[in-house]
Formats: sequence, structure tokens, C-alpha cells
Amino acid sequence: MKNRRLFFSYTLLCVLILFSQCKNKQHVEDSEFSLISTAISNTGSKHYFNPGQYPVERSELAIGVFDSGTGGLSVLNSIIELDEFNNSSHEPGSDGIADFISERFIYLADEANMPYGKYNAEGKADFLRELVLKDVLFLLGNSYYSSPQDRMPKKDKGAVKSIVIACNTATAYGLETVRDAMNDWDLDIEILGIIEAGAKNAIELLSGRGKDKSVIGVLATEGTCASGGYPASILKIAKHQIPEADIMVVQQAGIGLAGAIDEDINYIDPSASEIRDAQLYYGPGIDHSDYPIDLTLWDKYNFKTGNGLLIERDEQGEITRIQINSVLNYIRYMLTHLVIKSSSDYPDYSLDAVILGCTHYPYFESDIREHLLFLKQLDEKYERIIPENIALINPAQSLAIELYKDLVSSDLTGKDHYKNSSFFISVPNSLLKENNINELGEFPYSWKYGREINSSLQYVKVLPFSDQWIDANIRMRIKQNLLSTYNIIYPEI
Repeated sequence: MKNRRLFFSYTLLCVLILFSQCKNKQHVEDSEFSLISTAISNTGSKHYFNPGQYPVERSELAIGVFDSGTGGLSVLNSIIELDEFNNSSHEPGSDGIADFISERFIYLADEANMPYGKYNAEGKADFLRELVLKDVLFLLGNSYYSSPQDRMPKKDKGAVKSIVIACNTATAYGLETVRDAMNDWDLDIEILGIIEAGAKNAIELLSGRGKDKSVIGVLATEGTCASGGYPASILKIAKHQIPEADIMVVQQAGIGLAGAIDEDINYIDPSASEIRDAQLYYGPGIDHSDYPIDLTLWDKYNFKTGNGLLIERDEQGEITRIQINSVLNYIRYMLTHLVIKSSSDYPDYSLDAVILGCTHYPYFESDIREHLLFLKQLDEKYERIIPENIALINPAQSLAIELYKDLVSSDLTGKDHYKNSSFFISVPNSLLKENNINELGEFPYSWKYGREINSSLQYVKVLPFSDQWIDANIRMRIKQNLLSTYNIIYPEI
């Protein structure tokens, strides 16, 4: 009997050990990214930094801002131009002086890995979260490269005192991951995301209009829409601030729009004059399963023809294939479907506001408004739901105000000048033999969205902004729409 008890006890112990090991293995497999630990433990890591040596006195440090591309410059421009406070007393009220005039910024455009909005759709949400972690680690660290051919980085980039995630998709998927990492690193750096700021702005506007039935439209990337971040934030804030109002949210994923704005070859090729190979185009199409171009909506799309819309016809002249090839046509496609959803789902509600839920979209606010008003006059259904004063909400303004208040409350206001800011951009690492880089110097779509997390490979290098990496069309767009930021990037021009 004693031996049987011993055998049973031993068997039970083995089972418990095996269960514990399996459970621990599952925890390791499902736990946070290895980058969170290796970044502070592996001195050979390209992302290494030492939290114990991070500056204690931080008021003179820069403010870090990052996005998947140049779209986040619209957020930075809103921050730089903010004048909602008295700079001496910090009380609300304009004093004619930019609120952030004494702050320096470090901006990162993760251009090589953009657009972020596609990662979740391709089943790579975790890889996106890892990219967000790497963006944050760059801002916290001191390393960058002067050239893609450099094997050793420079080590003279300054640290930051707070970080703004100027990307809606990165906020939706990466904000909590980054905040958890900060806790693990025992580093009290404030991380601000843009989604809640946009939701607050929308509700404040509706509360001022006093309407009972309103729809808030959200035009955002696929990833941001799939996250449900905006609807959750909007409805949560509305419940507390205007509980008597009936608020609905309609989302429209801007498939390819951010990529087209940044001239991603997977969505737009300005040199193309005829239908491109299907493997080179990932935007809407007649046979697209999720984002079809509906020929019965042709008058509503109001597409601008020419090489901005590539069309293939059969011998009878019937359209067989369509590829959108201009930013304007992407905008018209997305807005048409947003308005159709709103009028179909909520015909008795007014579409009072549209949140421009991607930092790239405010560049084209006038084009967005123009097409909304075009639809209003085109169809009686749309005329009823689209008000003349429909609000286009840029969440960057609310985020800028939140950032200012945070710096004041934390006693972190600076004494520098925003003209001393620095701008960086990621490019594919051509020295990494495992990398897949096409003839345009970019990651092919299948490679970009096929990579796995927890790899030690250095896919990209981060370099200072230069004309080599910023296309002339994008530079012109920045100059036309974001002059304050343009004058900092190109002070001599």
C-alpha cells in the first residue's frame, strides 16, 4: 500500500511538472515580444538601451513623434502651430505666441514599413505591434545611420521626454503594448495616442450642436477600423458627456489611400498609363472581394479619368478591369461608400462629422469636403443626411492640447526652439542579405507583410530626412499644406 501511495504521488508530481512546463511554454509563446527584454539586456542588439542611464532631468529633452510615414507631419504641424494657451501662465487663451515654440522635436517616419493599416488584414497585427515597439526604442535611444551603406551607427541622437504616436493604426494596436513595455523597463515616459483625442473632439462638437440623432463617420485605415478603437472611444465618451444624444458610428476603411498618398507602388504608379499586373496592385477593383468597384455607382464615384484611373475594356467596349491610380480617386471611392453606409444604416440620422482617422488624410481635407458636398447635391437621400456644415475632424488639434497640458502638469516645458528639431526616416537595409528589396529599393508586398515577430534581423536603417528618400511630390505637398513644418525641415529654402 505504501509503495502504491508513493507511485501515485510520484505520478501526480510528474503530471503537475509536465502541466506546469506546458503552461509555461504556452505563456512564453503567447507573452510579450522578446524585444521587450532583449532591448535592455542584450548589449549587442541594434535596439539596446539602458533604462538605468536614461536622463533624470528631462525638461530640456526633445518630444518624440512617430508615424508610419510622412502623414504624421500633419500632427507635428498642428502641435507646432498650436496657440491655445498663455505661455507665461499656461492658462487657456491665445497670446499670439506658439505654445510649443520652446520645444524641440524628434520625428520618425517608418516609411520602409508603411502602410501600417494593412498588417492586421494580412494577419500580422503582432508584427505591427513589434514595429511600434521599435519606433519607440529608436526615439528612446541614441543611434541612427548617415547612409544605408554604413555598418556602424552614429550615437549622438538625443533622448526624448515624451512620445506622441501620430498614427491612428499604431495607436490602435500598439499603445497598450508600448505602455506595458514602459512599465517593464521602469521608465516613466508618457505615451500619447491620437484616437482618444479625435473621439473627444467629435463629441465636443456634437454637444455644441445639440442634435438628438447624429452619425460620426470614421475614415481610417483597414487596421484602425478593424481594431474598433474609434467606435469604442466615441461611444464611451458620448455616454458620459452627452448621454441624452443618440450617437452612431459608421466606419470606412481607406484601403490604399495612405499608401497612395505616400506613393506606395502597391497602390499607385504615377507613370502607369494602362492596367498593371495584378501582383503589383492591391487597391479596389471590380472583382475585389472586400473593396469592389461597383459600376452601378459610377455617377456617385465621380472618378477623374486619365491615368488616375486605369481601365481595361473588352472588344465590345465593356469595362472588365479597373485600377485606381490617383489619391483623388481613392478619396472619392472611400467617401462614396462611407455615405452609402450611413444613409442605408441610419437614414434618419445626420452625418454631422467625419473623423479623418489617418494622419495622411488631413492633407486632402478640401478634396474630402468637395466630394461630400458633390454627393449631397447628387441624390436626395444624401441631401437629407449631409449638412452643409459637416465637420471634418483632425484629431491632431486635440492631441496637441493634451500634450501641452501634460508637459505643464509634469513640469517638463522646455527652453529650446522647435527650429532645432530633427527628422528621420526608415529605409530597407540593403546590407542585410536576408532582406528582399525590389528594383525600386522597397520591400515587395509579400515580403513586407510576410515577416514574423521576434526576429533579430535588422530589416531597416533609420537615416536623417533627405531629398533622396522624400519624393519631390511629397515635399511639395508638405510645403503647400504644412508650411510651418516644411520651414523647419528645409530652413534654407
